[in-house]
Amino acid sequence: MKFFKPLIFSILMSAFGGAAVAQENAKPNKNDTITLAQAYMNLYLTETYFDTIPVERIKKIIAFENDEIKSIQDDSFIRINSTLYNFTNALFYQNQSKLLNLNKGEISRGLLRRLKSILGRAINYYNSSKIDDYQTFHNEKNQLYEMIKFDSESNLLLKTEIRSLKNEYNSLFNEDIYPDFQRIFLAAKNANRFYMDSLTYFAGIYDMTLSMEIRNNTPDFHPFSFGDPNFIKLEYITGSRLDILSRYIQLKQLASRSTRVPRNFSKTVLFDSFDDFKSRVKKDDDKFIREELNPKVIDELFRELTSKFSRNKDLDGIAPISSPIAMIQQPPADLKNHFFPNPAPLASAKHIITNYKSTLTSLGQVDTFLRTGFTNAGYKDQLHYYYDMDGFAVTTSLEKFNINGSPVSADSRFSENLGGDGKFSYYEIFKSMFFKVESEFRMFAFIVASKPATMSNDVMTAGFAEQILKNSFDTLPAELKNKSLPTKVLSILVYHFHQNDIGEVPDLDLSGKLTVQDHLKNAGLTPIIH
Repeated sequence: MKFFKPLIFSILMSAFGGAAVAQENAKPNKNDTITLAQAYMNLYLTETYFDTIPVERIKKIIAFENDEIKSIQDDSFIRINSTLYNFTNALFYQNQSKLLNLNKGEISRGLLRRLKSILGRAINYYNSSKIDDYQTFHNEKNQLYEMIKFDSESNLLLKTEIRSLKNEYNSLFNEDIYPDFQRIFLAAKNANRFYMDSLTYFAGIYDMTLSMEIRNNTPDFHPFSFGDPNFIKLEYITGSRLDILSRYIQLKQLASRSTRVPRNFSKTVLFDSFDDFKSRVKKDDDKFIREELNPKVIDELFRELTSKFSRNKDLDGIAPISSPIAMIQQPPADLKNHFFPNPAPLASAKHIITNYKSTLTSLGQVDTFLRTGFTNAGYKDQLHYYYDMDGFAVTTSLEKFNINGSPVSADSRFSENLGGDGKFSYYEIFKSMFFKVESEFRMFAFIVASKPATMSNDVMTAGFAEQILKNSFDTLPAELKNKSLPTKVLSILVYHFHQNDIGEVPDLDLSGKLTVQDHLKNAGLTPIIH
C-alpha cells in the first residue's frame, strides 16, 4: 500500500512555514508531528471505510501504524499532544479489535477475553484523551487539528464505533457464560446448593456487575446522571437471562431454611422483589427460562417464600418501595423547535404547485400522502420534518444517485457526510489519495404552506445541508397534524451536489440541466405531484 509521508511532510511544512504546530502551541519534534498526523489519518480513514477495504490492506495498515506509533518516544511531545496521541492509539486498538472480531472464526473464551482486552485498551486511551467537544475543537482553534480533520465528527464516529463493538461483544460475553449460569441455577433449583460466588466469578470474567439487591434486601438505586458524553465505561452489562437466573438463585437461597436473615429484614422488599422477578420471567422468551421457570416452578418458589416469610395483611398494606427505574429522575423532554430556512438556500431546481391536493383538508392528511409516496420510492426512515411559514417542510436525507436513472445499491444510497464547507483540509487531500470516487448527491425539500417558498441568493452547501438534516423532527409535529390551510401550495426544491472525489468539496449543481420533474422521475417520486 502507499503511505504519503514525503508529501505530508512538504504540505505541513509549507502550511506552517517550517514549524509544526502542536497542542497548546508548543514546538515538538517535527518528525513526531508528521508521524502522529499520518497515523491519525490512516487509522481514521480505515475506521471510516473499514467495510469496503480489503482485509489484507487493513492488516498492513495496522501493522505499519503499530510501528509508527511506537516510534514516538519523546515524553514531552506525548504529554503536550496527549489528546491527539491518546485518540490515535484509541483508533489503533479499535481497528485492531474490529479486525480480530471480523476474522474470529470459532469462538472460544480465550478469544473473547482477547477481544475484550484489545477493546479495553481502546476505551482507556479514548478516555485518556479527555476530549471536551467545545474546549478541544471550538474554544481554541488548532491549525493542525483543522488540517488533519481531527474534530467533533471524528470524535463522534470513534466513540460510536467503540460503543457499537462493546454492545456486540456484550452479547457474545453473555452467551459465553450462560451455560455456567444454567449449571449453577440447576444446582440451586434441584439440590438447594447455592454457588453465588461462582456466579460473581463468571460475571467478573467480562467485568459484568450482578445485581444482588434481593440477597441484600435493598433495592439497587442508580440516580439518573447525564455523565460525561465523552467517557466510555469499561464494564459490560449482565443480560436479562443471566439476571433472571441470578435472581431466582437469590430468592431460592432466602427461602431455604438454612439461610438466616437479619432482624431488620424487610418482607415488603422481598415480595416486591419476587413480583419483579416474576414479571421479568414473563417478558423473557428464552427457551431454557420458559421451561425451567414455568408457572409451576414459580408457584413453588412463592410457596417456599411465604412458608418462611408470612405475607400478612399488615405487609400487604404497606406501600411498595418504588423500583429503581421509577425513582430515576428522567431528563427533560427536548422542546426545541426545528425550522427550515426561510427564505430557503438557492436550489439546483424549483417547482411550484398551487392548490395542491385540495381534497386533503389537514396537514396530517397531506403528510400521510407524501410519506406514502416517499416510502414507495425507498425513502422509509429517510425523512426529516421542520416548521416552515404557516405549514411544514419535509426533506429527504442526502442520497447518492445516478443521473441515468439506474438504481444505487441500498447500502451506499444514503450518505451521512459528503465533505467540508470549502475550507482547506489536509485530511481531504490525504483522503482523496486513499480513495477516488465521483458521485452525484441530492436532497429533496417539499414545503407545504399557504404561500410558495422563496429562495435567497446564498448557495446551499453540503455542510449546511447536513446541519439542516441533523436539526429536524422524525415525524410531522403533533400540533400541525390537524391544522388546515385555506389553500395549499407545494414548493419542491432540489439540491443537487456533484463530487469529483471523496476528498473534494461537493459543489451545488446550478447548470439547470435537470429539472425538478427529471429528479422526481429519476427518484420514483413522480406520483407525488399527480
